Amino acid sequence: MKKDDIIQIIANKFIAQGKCLSEINGKKILIEDSIPGEIIRAKVTKIRRDYIEAVAVEILKSSEKRVTPRCSHSGICGGCKIQYMDYSAQLEAKREIVIDTLKRIAKLNNIRVNQIVGSDEIFFYRNKMEYSFSDKRWLIDGEEYSKEETQFALGLHIPNRFDKVLHINECLLQSDFSNRIRNFIGDFLMQRQATIHSLKNKNGLLKALVIRESSNTTYKMVNIITSYFDERLMFELGEEIKIHFPEVTTVVNNISSANLSSTLGHETKIIFGTGAITEKLLGYDFEISSNTFFQTNTKQAEKMFSFVQKVVSEVKIKEGNSRKILIDLFCGTGAIGIILSRYFNKVYGIEGVEESITAAKINSERNSINNIEFFVQDLNEGFNIKNLSKESDDITLILDPPRAGVHKKTLKVITKLMPRRIIYISCNPSTQARDIQEFLSNYKVNCIQPFDLFPHTYHIEDIIVLEIL
Repeated sequence: MKKDDIIQIIANKFIAQGKCLSEINGKKILIEDSIPGEIIRAKVTKIRRDYIEAVAVEILKSSEKRVTPRCSHSGICGGCKIQYMDYSAQLEAKREIVIDTLKRIAKLNNIRVNQIVGSDEIFFYRNKMEYSFSDKRWLIDGEEYSKEETQFALGLHIPNRFDKVLHINECLLQSDFSNRIRNFIGDFLMQRQATIHSLKNKNGLLKALVIRESSNTTYKMVNIITSYFDERLMFELGEEIKIHFPEVTTVVNNISSANLSSTLGHETKIIFGTGAITEKLLGYDFEISSNTFFQTNTKQAEKMFSFVQKVVSEVKIKEGNSRKILIDLFCGTGAIGIILSRYFNKVYGIEGVEESITAAKINSERNSINNIEFFVQDLNEGFNIKNLSKESDDITLILDPPRAGVHKKTLKVITKLMPRRIIYISCNPSTQARDIQEFLSNYKVNCIQPFDLFPHTYHIEDIIVLEIL
């Protein structure tokens, strides 16, 4: 078998990354764009030592779970990789991934995983979208382009082609407002012949556009990310946005190094407004600035945090313990700690990003939370909280790390501290399964609850509650 060969195969098990796992002559085949049970013709795209990658090019026998994607960009853009699958089937597949991952990595064979909590909205559910600028537009067969259009794109990267961007006219992940203002800004900047950043040449202005909008308030933010500050252009764009989109409450320009592909800004220029928006979550107000993390699906975040709230509200303090303590690691802007603060005598939030901790302190003040403290600490180096006693304090520890999971040094501190319970919130079941192995000799698994925050993608959010033996 070699690259570009066409093979006929039955798609078997749905696995992470939105692919199906099959076998030919004992060789594993990972197939894109397929559903378990389908008979397909697939084109071999890569030959690896341990497996082969392929993509379905013809469906010979279709699954009853296959549906027609609603998005016109489906199959080209990387935003909604499994939109061809019925939503109930997506939920079932994601739950099976959690079960399989915990068995395979954490060796948890006799476990019960709750039914995944699906999203009420399966389109237009995101409160934030980031779109890339590129001078290398992905050209679609059969469409005609002007010279200017071939050299300008504002949209999403083609999968595995970071040099190419699909120019988006309509995205079903965020609101109609998001589509309208993205298209307006793209047209404005193309007409002004604004240059696009080149990482290779370390020049050019435009890097990305981020649109953030609150789900439970009316606040909206536009953030243009550039490699330097073009004051005239940015303020001209700001005035045009004021005229055509009066619902926008703030426009900012994040300046990001021309030497890096990252769009994280090291400086923020406020074009108008306060430079932040406000979101409400379970009755609390949260300020969100351009660089701070906040859960991208507000409605599902409310369900997820309500679940955690229920877990901690049912905890009875152990006899002899004097205080109920919450440690919130990777606390971001403080949402979880603030929401749960009424169930604890003291809350400690720890995060490595200083801007997030600044926002967390502002959020605790605006919600009149007086029993919470926030600290900037590098969670790749462990953590330290003074005046804790595992003998006299009833400690609950919450983990909500990035996809890479928890560093070994931090896991070591946790095992030494031995909190009474650990609530591990994860956006990557593989690293979650890897990390909880460190706890299983001293803890039992009380509950496993997956959530779907990102319909039509292969991403899964999962919560595991561990109780000390």
